[in-house]
Amino acid sequence: MQNKEEITNIFYFPAETDIRENVIEFGDSDTLIKYKIKHPFKLFNTVTVCVQTTKRNFSFTISKGFVWNGADIPRFLWFVGSRTDNQFLISSMIHDYLLNNKFQMMNENLNGNITPNKYRRLTSLIFREILKATGTNKIKANVMSFFVDCWQRLVFSRINTFTFHT
Repeated sequence: MQNKEEITNIFYFPAETDIRENVIEFGDSDTLIKYKIKHPFKLFNTVTVCVQTTKRNFSFTISKGFVWNGADIPRFLWFVGSRTDNQFLISSMIHDYLLNNKFQMMNENLNGNITPNKYRRLTSLIFREILKATGTNKIKANVMSFFVDCWQRLVFSRINTFTFHT
């Protein structure tokens, strides 16, 4: 029986990512304003992420202009932190990119050699390790990663039913 995949090293460069708020500007349409409110963060430089695990090495690039919503933390859990806390921005950006591009990542970057459930787990591990690397204490990072993984299990189970079983 093979051991579970674990992260051995993860890094991104440049280390100084240029993340800014997605500012609402005069003349923005109502649709664009709603979009910017829902996705309050924008990446202003390109970031390359390299991941080494006990089973594989891969990298991917998040292009300048990527937008995301920050950490999805329900209001009743804001004692952990809010979705817009700076300490969660990089990990939420990388995690959201992985989820938004899951089919490309699974098929191209990982050569189709990963199941949807293992990909889900891998994205949660990456999220946890980036949280720890950016200053979130180990306990909080583990708890946040656990709940993110639980949420993904619910979402991925719906996706798998419709997408992967033909």
